[in-house]
Amino acid sequence: MAHFYDCTDVSDPEFEGEITTPAQAKKKTKVYPSVTTVLGIVKDAFLDSIYKPRMITSLARDFPHLAWQDIERLTYGTREHPITGDTIESSEFGTTVHKVIEEHVDYGFLYSDQQPESSVWDEWALPFLEWIQAEGVKPIACEKIVASNRIKIAGSVDFIGHDSDGQLFLADYKCRTNTKGKAKTYPKDCQQLAIESFMLMKEHGLNYLPACRSVVIDCDTKKHHHRDWSEKEMQLGIKVAKKCAELYWLLRMK
Repeated sequence: MAHFYDCTDVSDPEFEGEITTPAQAKKKTKVYPSVTTVLGIVKDAFLDSIYKPRMITSLARDFPHLAWQDIERLTYGTREHPITGDTIESSEFGTTVHKVIEEHVDYGFLYSDQQPESSVWDEWALPFLEWIQAEGVKPIACEKIVASNRIKIAGSVDFIGHDSDGQLFLADYKCRTNTKGKAKTYPKDCQQLAIESFMLMKEHGLNYLPACRSVVIDCDTKKHHHRDWSEKEMQLGIKVAKKCAELYWLLRMK
C-alpha cells in the first residue's frame, strides 16, 4: 500500500491516512508520496518473481478460507502475538514494537520522567533504550516527519537524537528474524535513512549530513544488532532515492 503526506506546509507535513493511491493524491495540491513508496518503484526481482509466488501458494493451501487480499498481506510473514498467541502480520508486530519504543522515549526522555505502563512488548524495546543511556545519546524526536518540495517526497524518521559530540543522527528500527548475530540489512534501508538525513540537513541548514544507523530487532531472540552506514553508502543512497522519486512522479503522478 502506498502512503502519502500533505505537504502544504513543508515545515509541518501531515500523514494522509485516507489517501492510498496516486490517483487520490493527484486530486490534492502538494500531497507527496512517502520515501518507502517511491523506493518501492524499483522492484526486487527475487521477492516478486520467486519468494512472493511461493508464499502465496503456500498460504492459499494452509488458509483456504482467506480472501485473496488477506493472503497477499500475509506474504511478508506472520508472527505470534506475545500476549494473545494469535497469528498476526509481521508488519503489525513491527508497528507495535515501534510504538512501544516511541512511548518510552517520549515519556522517559522528552516530556517527563514518568514511564508508560510495563508490557511484555518492552522486551523488544529495552535494548534500544539501554543503548541510548549507555552512549549518552540525547533524544530529540520520534516519528519526525521530514519533507522536500524539491524532491516532492516525505518520510517519517523513527528516531532523531544528538550524539555525544552534539551532532544530529538518525536511527531506523526494523523487526526481522534470523539475524545470526549481525544486522540483517538491505540497500533500501540505507536509501531510506540517507534521503531522510538529506532532507533533515536541508531543513535545519546543517553543514554536515547527519549519520544514520539501522537497528535490527530480532523478533525471536529480542536482541538488537545495528549497522552504521558510511558516508559513501549514504551518498549513493541519496542518489538512488532521488532517481526513484523522479521515476515515481513520471510514472504514477503525471
